[in-house]
Amino acid sequence: TVEKNEYVVIFRQSSSKVDALQMPNIDRLASYLKKNSNAKVTISGYASPEGNAKFNQKLSEKRAEAVKNILVKEYGISANRIETQGKGSIFGKPAYNRASICVTE
Repeated sequence: TVEKNEYVVIFRQSSSKVDALQMPNIDRLASYLKKNSNAKVTISGYASPEGNAKFNQKLSEKRAEAVKNILVKEYGISANRIETQGKGSIFGKPAYNRASICVTE
């Protein structure tokens, strides 16, 4: 069986910068990946619907990449274990879209 875990990183509106308050979530993800050397993670970025679709798509991609960059640069996780994707704005509540959702497999 494959164990799936979900880690959520929340962003401020219109920002792709990871706040210090979100680092414990990334730390837990990095710890999981270090303990499970064959595990991979898909990081999906989202953006709230306030901006236009093109801006939101780019922002969602930047959010996913921001989390990946921290995992690679600060925790030494191999980049080939991390897939990123921008999903734009898909959730009904704007605040739910200001996130990157990381799912491990």
